[in-house]
Amino acid sequence: MKTTITLHGKTVLVEISDAARRMLAKRARPLMCEVNLVFGCMLAKRVWFRDEIHAEAVPVVEGLSAWFRPVGYAKACSFDDIDAGAKAFDYPMVADRRRFTPDALFIDYRGGEWVGDFTYSRALLRELQGAAPQPSVPGAPVADLKRGIPTT
Repeated sequence: MKTTITLHGKTVLVEISDAARRMLAKRARPLMCEVNLVFGCMLAKRVWFRDEIHAEAVPVVEGLSAWFRPVGYAKACSFDDIDAGAKAFDYPMVADRRRFTPDALFIDYRGGEWVGDFTYSRALLRELQGAAPQPSVPGAPVADLKRGIPTT
């Protein structure tokens, strides 16, 4: 299933797998998808799923909300600490958060766990790099921010 939401004034495509939709329907409580862009010694992406719904979270479908949050960590270069549940802090953004909000969010349920990912289009990547805007091409590759490089 595909739908769109608005986060920080930007339209975001949300794709929810059939498995995720089935698990959402079985839940007694709503679920929140917290989308983090981690700033530190490098950029990283994390998607966390929580039972507590943040006040700024946006409804996606019944039983599911999403929230985008640029964050930092005390040990920003320790992914072991981050993935073990280290406490994040709101990263002090000088630029408009809209520029860092993802273009697409993907939600799945695999192996008994919620799984999420998000992407940025090449047009946004060029904009963030200060290059002249170019027309979007359907099916164009996306930036791989896990490794901090654009895909080709």
